[in-house]
Amino acid sequence: MSAHPPTLARHSRRALHWCVGFATFAALMLACVSRNLPPLPRELTLEVTFPVGLPGRMEPLVSAGIAGEADFLGITYLDATSATFFYDYWGFGGPVSERITFSPGSRHSLRITLPAFTALRGNPQTPVAPLRLEFDGREILKQDVPYHPRAPNQIFFGENPVGGSTEHQSFRGRLATTENLPVLGTPDAFFSWRSRLTAWFFLKPGEVLVVALLSLAAAFFSRWLLNAITGRWFPSGSPTLPLGHTRAPHIYFFVTLAVCATAFAYVVTGGSFRFYFPEVFGSFYDYQAASLLHGRLDVPEVALGSEAFLYAGKHYGYFGPTPALLRLPFVTFDLGFGQLSRSFLLAYYLASLAAVYALLTQASRLLTGRPTWPARTDVVLLIASTGLGTTLFFVSSRAYIYHEAILCGVAFALWSSAFALRWLAQPTSRWWLGALVCGTLAVHARPPVGLFALSLLGCVAAAHLLRPPLSLLRSPVSALRSPASLRLLAIGLLSVLGVLSFNGLSYLKFKSFDGAPLKYHVQYHAARLAAIEGKNFHVANFRHNFDGYLWRPHVVFKPTFPYLFASGPGLDEYRDAKIDLAEPTLALPYAMPAVFFMAVVGGLYAAVRWPGSRLPLSVLAVATLPMATALFLAIAISQRYTADFCPALLIAAAFGLVSAELLPRRLQRLVRLGVAILAVVALFITTALTLHYQGEGVWGVPKDVTEHYQTLRKTVDIFLGFKRP
Repeated sequence: MSAHPPTLARHSRRALHWCVGFATFAALMLACVSRNLPPLPRELTLEVTFPVGLPGRMEPLVSAGIAGEADFLGITYLDATSATFFYDYWGFGGPVSERITFSPGSRHSLRITLPAFTALRGNPQTPVAPLRLEFDGREILKQDVPYHPRAPNQIFFGENPVGGSTEHQSFRGRLATTENLPVLGTPDAFFSWRSRLTAWFFLKPGEVLVVALLSLAAAFFSRWLLNAITGRWFPSGSPTLPLGHTRAPHIYFFVTLAVCATAFAYVVTGGSFRFYFPEVFGSFYDYQAASLLHGRLDVPEVALGSEAFLYAGKHYGYFGPTPALLRLPFVTFDLGFGQLSRSFLLAYYLASLAAVYALLTQASRLLTGRPTWPARTDVVLLIASTGLGTTLFFVSSRAYIYHEAILCGVAFALWSSAFALRWLAQPTSRWWLGALVCGTLAVHARPPVGLFALSLLGCVAAAHLLRPPLSLLRSPVSALRSPASLRLLAIGLLSVLGVLSFNGLSYLKFKSFDGAPLKYHVQYHAARLAAIEGKNFHVANFRHNFDGYLWRPHVVFKPTFPYLFASGPGLDEYRDAKIDLAEPTLALPYAMPAVFFMAVVGGLYAAVRWPGSRLPLSVLAVATLPMATALFLAIAISQRYTADFCPALLIAAAFGLVSAELLPRRLQRLVRLGVAILAVVALFITTALTLHYQGEGVWGVPKDVTEHYQTLRKTVDIFLGFKRP
């Protein structure tokens, strides 16, 4: 009898969670169905009732797209009873039909074949498509015309809210279907709710999946919220905290995070703090998400332009799909298409700094062997050094897909590393699963940094497998056949498969396991391919890239703001190297001195004085080798690529900074003071590199931002008394 009420309560809570999930699904489904329309047929017949013509007046019949990327079909009146139809491809115009005559107030038949009817984003595109007009059974226009892809709800009949020459005008007559249903604005009259719902389920499986996942997330969140409110996850009374840094330094983390985020937001938006902005070369992931919703991997030509890989007549990107997957909810609900690059870049930046804080906390608890917290000074030093003195800040210089791919990969790699190290400390836990998922997502955002994350997971699995060496020596076969060993081998195999999934996706695109088959790249002609022998990696590049990333400073000082400029290794010194892209690059010890000092010097000190750090640092060192080797042999070198080294450096820096606790109190203060000085130096170096790259080194930056940079240079030089050349 006593078990009945708890069981009833448990079933009631479960029913509540499912109700929340179903309600969320219904609401999102209605939102999708009301916004999305089934594909229009390639040809439509409209019954048109004309008004009295006003000579020279232009009125819209069909408008499709957005400002700057729109197509129009309209009418121009010649006199009270005659007119011509015209097609307008934004910015270029288009053909004009033969002259027609009509009777004002009477109905006429207009059969239209228009590219905009079927040109939905994510569908396969061709450069031109047929335009055909038939008026009262007579063909008056037939021509192939260019067109723009559009979202499902970006087509309007009888009005033009898009822009252009007929903006905010409307057709003064009447448009109707063959069943005499009025057509005005969106094409709702062509579809019933039942047909729209059916089309959504069968033609938009990607959207259905996104809505289902969001509904499940809502159900689970309601469970978490209920448990939080009822106190099931917050029992009365708190356990006695151990000695040490017992107070959580969250406030110091969030204050430092806020300072870093403000600086990042200022630079990435050019000082405007506008995050809803159509960046040049920033819409590829939106187009890729739209294609994924239609079950495709190719994208329209406009999505990539000169960075496209052309295979079998289709355009593909070598960029992985992880950022596109994160855009699926926004593309599904048509929110900010092509205008979210800045927002996502800031989100990845915040996620990266949060992961660094988690890694520092993890290192602190490993040192003390207790659930303690890192020192508040250490939190400020590491987060500030990471947020303002590394390549993670440098990528704020430009919010385009190169930088978004890098920062997305770094964020997932850092969280994968945090999960992997938690699993190293707790072998029976399931933290490896989070490491695997985040590592695989990192691979499909930025392959080198994803390779590091999954290599770290594989090395942790190997460390667990080899931890009882005596049993392996006595009976290796039986030891490897044990359930625990088989589980570890399976996790190691999954980490390898996570890396190879990148090559598998490439095969689906190009029928080649090469992640970036340059022979299909539209920019790579025969001579350019011959210079690098058609390969992405060469052993001959090792010395050139090693010097560029780790050894030689390659820095130039000039008597004009920002005074410090990266130059990069010159190809004349490395005649055997086969380098295709060599951008100015400042080596890691000089570009981010604070983090590099904490990682190398602090890491070595930790390995000597702190036995508990030797295993994680050894695993970290081995896991870094594949990624570093790939970068040292690559045919390209750039300052932004130094971000691939950041996860490994930041993990080592966390251990190195925490190991300062082993020093005498006075020496601890001196070390932290030294790190603080290096952090300030790193801030100035990174700021100089970032502002100069944004102001003069990269294309596509808004003109007002580059003009502001030149004004800043002149102002600072005059203030400091430097003579400008």
